Amino acid sequence: MGAVSVRRPGFTLIELLIVVAIISILAVIGLYNFRLASERAMKSADMANLRVIGTALVMYRADYNRLPPADREAGPFMSHDRSFTAVGNGPAAGGSWDGLPWLLYEYRYIQDWHQLFTKKYLKLYPGGTTIMGGRPRFHNFRYAYNSSAMASGGPAGGDGNLEMGNVWLVRNLYVSAKDGFYGSLYPNAPADFKYPWGEGQWEGKAEHALYADMTVRTVEGGKNHEIRN
Repeated sequence: MGAVSVRRPGFTLIELLIVVAIISILAVIGLYNFRLASERAMKSADMANLRVIGTALVMYRADYNRLPPADREAGPFMSHDRSFTAVGNGPAAGGSWDGLPWLLYEYRYIQDWHQLFTKKYLKLYPGGTTIMGGRPRFHNFRYAYNSSAMASGGPAGGDGNLEMGNVWLVRNLYVSAKDGFYGSLYPNAPADFKYPWGEGQWEGKAEHALYADMTVRTVEGGKNHEIRN
C-alpha cells in the first residue's frame, strides 16, 4: 500500500504579499498619526511657554515698573545694550529680529532657558551655527520680541503698558524667511525656515503670539489675523 501524501498548510506567495501590503499600510498610518500627535504636543508646549513668558513679563514689570529691553544678538547671553550691533545676527526670526530678553532667565523670572525658544525650532536646528559667532543655529530662533511697540518701549525698555490688547509682545517668528535679512537665499539656509504651525491650507503658515493683554493666539505668520481652529 503506497504512502499517503499530506499537504502541509502554508501561505501562498500572493497571501504573503497581501499581508506585507497590509502591514505597510498600517505602518504608514501609524507613522502619520505619531507625527500628528508629536506636532500637536509641541504646539501645546509652545502655547504653555508663551503663558510662562507672559507671567515672567508681568513679574518683571511689577519689580521694575517697565518691561525688559529686547536682545539684539544671538547667543546664550544678554545683548540689549548698544554695544551689540551685529546686523543680521539677531536672536529671532532666523537672525532678522530682536529676541526675547535672555535676562528673564538670568534673573530667574524663567527657570529653564529652553522656554525662550519654540520647541519645534530646538528640534529642527540642533546642528549648524548661527549666522555669526559660531553658536548652535537655534540661537537665531529665540521668540521674537516686539521692541518697537509702545508696550515694550524699544531697546531701552518700555513703561510696561499692558492694557493695549491688540499689541503683540512675543511670538514665534513674525518675519518670514523671504522678508528677513537673507530673504534672497530662500529656500536655502539661512532663509530655509517656515512658520511652525498650521494644518491643511495653513500648514507652515501659522504661529503663536502673546499679546499685551496676556492672551495667546494662533495667528497668520507675520500678521495679526487670528486663525480659528
